Amino acid sequence: MKQADFPRRRRALFAIPALGALVLVLLWTVIFARLSVERDAATHASMASAAILSSALEQHTIKAIHQVDQITRFVKYEFEKTPGQFNLASTVEKGVVQSDTLVQVSLIDEHGMLIGSTSGAIQKPVDLSDREHFRVHALSNDDLLYISKPVLGRVSRQWTLQITRRLNHPDGSFAGVVVVSEDPSYFTSDFYNVASIGRDGVVAVISDNGSVLARSTGVGAGTASAQPDGRPMKKVDGSGDPRGGFTASGVYPTSEHASGIYVDPIDNVTRIVSYRHIDGYPLGVLVGLSQAEEFTDFNHTRRVYLLMATFISLAMLGFFAVATGLIGKLLGREREMTHLVEYDLLTGLRNRYSTLQMLRHDVAKPENVGHLALLFIDLDNFKTVNDTLGHNAGDIVLQMTASRLAETVGDNGMLSRIGGDEFVVVVKGADVERQAVELAEAVSHMFATPFDVRGSAFVLHASIGIALYSVSSESEIDLLKKADLAMYSAKDSGKNCFQFYSPQLSHRADHLMKWEQQLRVALAQDQLFLAYQPKIDLTRRCITGFEALARWNHPQHGLIPANEFIPVAESTGLIVPIGDFVIHTACRQLAVWQRQGYDGLSLAVNISAVQFWRGDLLETVAAAIRESGIAAGKLELEITETVMMEFPDIVAEKISALKRLGVRIALDDFGTGYSSLSYLNRFAVDTLKVDRSFIQAIPHDRSVCVMVSAIVNLARSLGLTVVVEGTETEEQVAWLSRLGPIEAQGFLFSRAVPADGVQALLDRFGVCGLGLMVDVAALPLGETPSNAVD
Repeated sequence: MKQADFPRRRRALFAIPALGALVLVLLWTVIFARLSVERDAATHASMASAAILSSALEQHTIKAIHQVDQITRFVKYEFEKTPGQFNLASTVEKGVVQSDTLVQVSLIDEHGMLIGSTSGAIQKPVDLSDREHFRVHALSNDDLLYISKPVLGRVSRQWTLQITRRLNHPDGSFAGVVVVSEDPSYFTSDFYNVASIGRDGVVAVISDNGSVLARSTGVGAGTASAQPDGRPMKKVDGSGDPRGGFTASGVYPTSEHASGIYVDPIDNVTRIVSYRHIDGYPLGVLVGLSQAEEFTDFNHTRRVYLLMATFISLAMLGFFAVATGLIGKLLGREREMTHLVEYDLLTGLRNRYSTLQMLRHDVAKPENVGHLALLFIDLDNFKTVNDTLGHNAGDIVLQMTASRLAETVGDNGMLSRIGGDEFVVVVKGADVERQAVELAEAVSHMFATPFDVRGSAFVLHASIGIALYSVSSESEIDLLKKADLAMYSAKDSGKNCFQFYSPQLSHRADHLMKWEQQLRVALAQDQLFLAYQPKIDLTRRCITGFEALARWNHPQHGLIPANEFIPVAESTGLIVPIGDFVIHTACRQLAVWQRQGYDGLSLAVNISAVQFWRGDLLETVAAAIRESGIAAGKLELEITETVMMEFPDIVAEKISALKRLGVRIALDDFGTGYSSLSYLNRFAVDTLKVDRSFIQAIPHDRSVCVMVSAIVNLARSLGLTVVVEGTETEEQVAWLSRLGPIEAQGFLFSRAVPADGVQALLDRFGVCGLGLMVDVAALPLGETPSNAVD
C-alpha cells in the first residue's frame, strides 16, 4: 500500500461516524414522522368524536328551547287575545306540559311589576324593571325570543335561565313580558356522559355575546365554578353524589366560537372543541374533549416509540463508536505493518519491495521514458568490515552510509536500501543523464571522508551502476537488472567508480534472460526433479530423514545443481513456482515412504527468501499436506537467517501460521547472519542447522570447536534438534559424536540421490526407530550401529 493512501483512508474513517449520524437522523426522522401521523390520526378521531357529540348536544338544546318557546308563544297568544280575562295559572295549566326542568312562568306588566307567577300568589309587589330581558323587550318592538344569562329569581329564589317574549296591547304598544324560568343545568348536566366526553371534558351552551348560559365538566375537573353569590353551582342526582361540575357563569371570548384545539379560558384545560351555532336563536353549543385524555393512547405509543428509538440510538452509537475505534486501531496497525514491509528497519530507508513498487508505477508512465535514471550503489569490500569489526559495527557503518547518502542525494532523487550493502537512487528530470553523473560523482566524493567506528577510522568506497530508462517496454526488474550489471562492470573496472549500462554489458543480461526462458521450459516440461540427501543420527548411525534438493536435468547441459539456477530463479521471480513444485513433490514422496512403512522419516524442504515473502507459502504448504495426506509433523521447512533479518515481527507471524499447520521449522545456515542467537528466542523453530563453514574448521580450530560446542549445548537446552552440514571426514564425525545427539549431513555419508536411489540408503543405514539391521561393513571404521542392537 502506498503511503499516500493513508490520508485517504484516515479521511474515510470519519465516514463511519458520519454514516452513524446519518442513520440516526433517518431513524429519528422516521420516528417523528410516524408520531406526526399518529398524532394527526388521534386529532382527527377526537375532532370527529367532538363533532358527533356537539351535534347531539345541538339537538338536545334545540329540543329544550323549542319546548320553552312553545310556552312563551302560547302564553303570548292567550294574553293578547283576551288581556282583561287572562289568567296565567289556568292558561299554563291548560297549555303547558309539566317538566322537571321548568321552574316557573311569570308575567310582567309594562311597568316592570310582577303581575303573575306559576310559583304561587304574589305576597308583595316585585319590581323587575331592572331585568335585562325587560329592558330589551321594552326597547325593541319585535316578536323574537330572548334568552338572558342565568339570574337569581326574586320569587323562586333559584338560579334560572330566563327565556322571554314581548307582550303587546291590541294597539301594538308594549304590554309586558312573559318569562319562562328554566333550570340551566338541564341543557348540559343531563347531557354529560363521562364515558363519551371524559372526566375532563366540557359541554356548554353559550350566548352569541360569549356569556355562559350553562356549562358542565366531568368529575375530573374538580370543584365546580362558583355562582355570582359565591355558592357552588352543582346539581345532585337522586343518590346525592355529585355528577360533575356545573356552572352558569363565565364568559368565552367570541373569537373562540369555533372548532379547534385551544385552552379553555375558564379552567385552563386544553381541549379539542367542536362548536355549533343554533340557527334562529342567539346561542350555540360547545363540546370540548380533554386533549390529555384523548391523546392517552397516542402518548403511550409516543413513549414506546421514543424509548425504542433511544435504545436503538444508544446501541448504534455504541456500535459505531466501537467500530470507529477498531477500524482506527486497524488502520494504525496497517500503517505499522506497511512501514515494516516498505521500509528498512536498520536505516529507515525504503526497502527493495517498496522501491520496486515505486519503479513499477514510474515505468508505467510513457512520459518518463528518457527522463528516469537508476543508480545502483554497492559498497566495496564491505565484508571486510564485518569480518574485522563485527556485524554490529557493520550495522553502524550501514546506518552512517545511509545518513551520508540521504544528505548527498537530498531532493535530487529517492534513496532506498535494497540489500545488505546495496543502495539505489531513483532520479527524474529532463536532463537525467547529467543529473545522474553529478550525483554519482557527489556520492563518490562523499565516500572519500573516513568512517570512524569504535575508534577505528577507515575509508570505504562504492561501485555505482547507472541505468537510463530508455525503452518503454522495460519493466522495473529490467531497469534494476541493467543498473546491477552496470555496477558489476564498475567493480570489474577497479571499483570506486561509476559505469553506465551499455549494450556491451548485455551479455550477462542475455545470459540471465536465456536461463530464465529455459527455466520456464524446464517447469513446463518437468525437467526439474528432487534429489534427497539423508540426515544421519551420529549416535545410532541411522537415517532420521532427508533434505529435498532441487535439480535440473538440462537436455543439453545435463545435471545442473540448485546453486547454479536458483539465483537466476530468485532474480526473475521463477523461484515461487519452483518452490511450489518442490513442496508438492516432496510431500508426495514423503507420502510414498509412509505407505511403504517408513513412518519415522522426516523430510526437509528449503524455502527461498523470495518465496517466503512473495509466494502464498501458507496456502501452498496446507494444500500439499492436504492432497498428499502426510503427517504434517514429518514435514520440515528450512528458513535461512537472511529471511529472518528483515521484519522479524512479520516473520514471527508467518512462522506461527505455518506452525499451526503442524509442520516443523528449521533455522538454516545458523551463524552466518546477524544477531543469530536472538532468533532462537524470538521464533518458534524446532531445528537448528549449523552452517558448514563451522564444521569444516573442526576439530583443528579450537575457537570454532568451542563455538560449535556452545551452539549445540544452547540448542539442546532449548529443546531444539541440531543438524550439522558439511560433514566430510571421520575426524569431524568423531568429534561431533562426543557432543551428544546430533544429526549430520555431508558427503561422508551420501550426496543427494534421486528418489529411486533412496532405498539403497535405507538398506545401508536403516531408519531410526525401526530396529533394522544395517551393513556394518559399509560404516566408517570404528563405529557400531546402535540400531543393530535395538
